[in-house]
Amino acid sequence: MTRKTRVRASTVVGHTGAILWSVLAIIPFALIILLAFKSNTDIYTDPLGLFNVKWHPQNFVDAWKGAPGGQGFAVYLLNSAIVTTVAITGCLLIGAFTAYFATLATPRVRMMVVRLFLVATTLPLIMLLIPYYTAFNALDLLGSPWALGVLYIALCLPTCVLILHSFYLGFPSELAEAAAIDGLGRIQTFVKIVLPLSKGPIVSVGMINAFFVWGETQLAIVLLQAPGSRTIPVGLLDFKGQFASNTGAIFAGLTLATIPLIIVYLVFNRTITKGVALGGVFR
Repeated sequence: MTRKTRVRASTVVGHTGAILWSVLAIIPFALIILLAFKSNTDIYTDPLGLFNVKWHPQNFVDAWKGAPGGQGFAVYLLNSAIVTTVAITGCLLIGAFTAYFATLATPRVRMMVVRLFLVATTLPLIMLLIPYYTAFNALDLLGSPWALGVLYIALCLPTCVLILHSFYLGFPSELAEAAAIDGLGRIQTFVKIVLPLSKGPIVSVGMINAFFVWGETQLAIVLLQAPGSRTIPVGLLDFKGQFASNTGAIFAGLTLATIPLIIVYLVFNRTITKGVALGGVFR
């Protein structure tokens, strides 16, 4: 087998794998959209059917209005936006600062910081539910999207620090030295030089954590008990009762909830891809 043939074969295998992976990623979204247009009966009797099906676009109207006794989708959307904005803004500011200055520390201190955040990624979320609930209850913060956003900062920090730390390890030291010659301190160098050049990895980390925060339910369902404070995933659970459920409205709500994420991803697609490539190798 010639070298040209081997390269062509590897290219075909790579493209085939990419296509299969894309199909596997698209299938769940396609099913959600399909089921969002079906009635409860068709969802359970013929979930994959495309013909002889009575389409039910009323699901989207029901999802937007909200379940009886709950709030409308617009309220849940606003709460999700508040939680995500607070969490991602705080996470990126603290995480970028921590990751950069960890690279300036001694190798021993740097490794301690990295290992600390690596351990934090292994903690199961279910183990933190009772302590968080106790703290929120004692501080009278149950039902506060703002407080939940602050909590998510701590949960998103490990991912943020580890990826950005990898990027900053390869950051050109000549730029920092030139800034020092110009009279800039370390913090000024970080703000004026490092941050603007870290746009790609920062946007990538922000999107990764935003996907987690936007869809997180386990903590939100415990800490956001008031109907007016619920995020989208928790609010959609109002459609599922003890004796009956509006499954079509749930899938319609999930479809609506996905639209903002798709828009943001399409806007920052190039930046995200570049950022993951720059910050994806841990050293």
